[in-house]
Amino acid sequence: MGTYSTFLCLLYLCGVLGTGLSTSPTPRRLHCDTCNFAKPCYPVPTECQDDEACGISIGTSEQGESIERRGCLPKSQCPLQGHATYWLRSYTLQHCCCEQDLCNVAAALQRLPSPLLTTPLLLTASFAWGGCLLH
Repeated sequence: MGTYSTFLCLLYLCGVLGTGLSTSPTPRRLHCDTCNFAKPCYPVPTECQDDEACGISIGTSEQGESIERRGCLPKSQCPLQGHATYWLRSYTLQHCCCEQDLCNVAAALQRLPSPLLTTPLLLTASFAWGGCLLH
């Protein structure tokens, strides 16, 4: 193989040929799950725009109802509160954004059970275990 052929092979292997002789990699867009407020959620993988991140938006109404939406969000909206209307109810949205492929696949941030539920369970468990330990 001649010097010129060796040079072309090295350029090809280094990725210079076939990319318009650009040395900087093309930015790759994020892929996120998209699912509107409907329950149950049947997410669809979606490619975001360059200025977007994956997000989960959790909405709460004045009546205490909650809704959840997943999808691509403009990065500028991530730290801000939002508002949405769903089934004639107004919801205040909190956005949680991430910047990795399909990072919004998991259910929204796991909420701790209500203290009204956990307190009796913890007391019952401690009495049951404590009673066994005292004997």
